Amino acid sequence: MPAGPAPSAPPTPSATPATPAPSAPPEARPTGPSARPRRPAGLLGRARPAAARLYSRLLMRRPPADWSVPRADGRYGPPAPADDRPLALLMLGDSLAQSLGAGHAEETLGARLAQALGEQLGRPVDLRVLARAGATTTGARRQATRAARLGPGIAVLIVGSNDMLLPLPLGRSARGFAHLVRALREAGWQPVVVPCPDPAHGPGFRAPARWAGGRRARRLARLHIRAAQRVGAVLAPSSGGYFRERADELLSPDGVHPSPQGYAEYAQRMLPAVLTAAGLLADAEPVQA
Repeated sequence: MPAGPAPSAPPTPSATPATPAPSAPPEARPTGPSARPRRPAGLLGRARPAAARLYSRLLMRRPPADWSVPRADGRYGPPAPADDRPLALLMLGDSLAQSLGAGHAEETLGARLAQALGEQLGRPVDLRVLARAGATTTGARRQATRAARLGPGIAVLIVGSNDMLLPLPLGRSARGFAHLVRALREAGWQPVVVPCPDPAHGPGFRAPARWAGGRRARRLARLHIRAAQRVGAVLAPSSGGYFRERADELLSPDGVHPSPQGYAEYAQRMLPAVLTAAGLLADAEPVQA
């Protein structure tokens, strides 16, 4: 599935994902205006995005001209919930978790999951998106440090595509990932983990990225699954070949990141795992360090 660039890391795309969920109704829109991610100031702040865009052109045939994503933070769920206790939902990771390719807040993966989760549970869901396009596992660990101050809830984690596409040691990436998932559990979050996607499902990747990245992606996905199982995280489905087969419908023009309909399908595919995490959250025991 996809991933993309942020000031702190090159915009290495991710791969792609998953079966249709309805758009969130107007009431589900978060409070406050949409906002674009802030970029660091100064010469170094300008140099990093430039290097990231150059790297993305090496990996992708048609890299996005605009890497901004609508801000989806806010409260979702039914207008008259049966249970008024809000449930926290956190999105951590790279461009797929942030929803690069979505045009409006309610089209993002986080907003769709939050709205569907709230409707299923009959309670409000407070969404916070810390994910950033281009994030590697190291970047996601910094996101998790912020998450530790936000309180317990469900944390959806989608990361690894940038590690796999960059010349980074996968063993070190896997160890960092295991530490990240454990830290979330110790902070009271119930993680929902999406194993590293396969770049072969994104036709917008150049052939060398698909060929060389596929083997690394499968190995990293196996390591992600092992780490998730060790700490009691819930596993969610990763991408599938149907994204490549239905690229015109499910992928954005870059051929890597999902379109709004692609995020709708992926949200529906992920929803059972998120509901499982909600059921486990109340009974979850802190993981011993």
